[in-house]
Amino acid sequence: MSLTTFFQFTHTSYLPLPPTRPPAAQLSDSPAPKPETTEQIQSRGLKTAVAMLHQPEIMIAINPLVQHYSRVPPSDHDRLVNLNKLAPEFNVTLAPQPSCSSFAESRNGEFVHYEIIDKFEFLGGLTSKLMTYRACFRPLYDADQNMIPKALGRESIGVETISDPGSGVALLGKWIVSVDERKPGFLVLSEKVQVHCNVFLGWYVRSQLEGAHALLHKEFGRRFCERMVEEDPMKGFDGKSGKTWRESEDERNRKGPSRTGTGSTGASVSRVSTDEKK
Repeated sequence: MSLTTFFQFTHTSYLPLPPTRPPAAQLSDSPAPKPETTEQIQSRGLKTAVAMLHQPEIMIAINPLVQHYSRVPPSDHDRLVNLNKLAPEFNVTLAPQPSCSSFAESRNGEFVHYEIIDKFEFLGGLTSKLMTYRACFRPLYDADQNMIPKALGRESIGVETISDPGSGVALLGKWIVSVDERKPGFLVLSEKVQVHCNVFLGWYVRSQLEGAHALLHKEFGRRFCERMVEEDPMKGFDGKSGKTWRESEDERNRKGPSRTGTGSTGASVSRVSTDEKK
């Protein structure tokens, strides 16, 4: 009689895309970039989300259970995930894959290995225990599960990870970013996890993973929104003057308070709020 149980769970979240913006005035001394179209915003969002998935340090750090992690060099065989054992269990091929431009550490689609320390709580948080385990990451190529714009070509659309926490527990995770035409203005972040573990640990492992991964999706979404703002080609441009916010504020400061008696800072803040609502 086997004491190993197999289960899987999925988690889906939605990544909001910024709305299109009105064009900024074009001035010869400070030309503003053209606003993005809906298609350009979607394409930029896909590339940004996939680039985040292709950074293992991000995927590890946003897990609320993680306390510490470090990269394991390929030469340190004793600390690598035993892929020869675990890959067949999950029906994962180790054959070379195409190189991925946004996952430079993974040559020919090879797994990149890490050693991670998690903190698990017991008895409702009355006690806890640190657990050291190994995990590895590589680009995921699975175009059939994703509506990929032609702009992405044959690039990877997600990340695949295998974790070996020990004690008979093993996990296969697949993260995919996709487009759902029924949800305009959003990207879909899907995670599918397969778990092998001792039958007596199944309930505990599942409860810990599902709770942690819900928070993981929330943190991924927050960082995604921050990156989209930072990478906005029109970031900081005043939609009326065509100048950056800093240039406009400096000009107002030189002219002094407005006629209504409102200081230049107040006028600037009011205008920022108005443009952001559009």
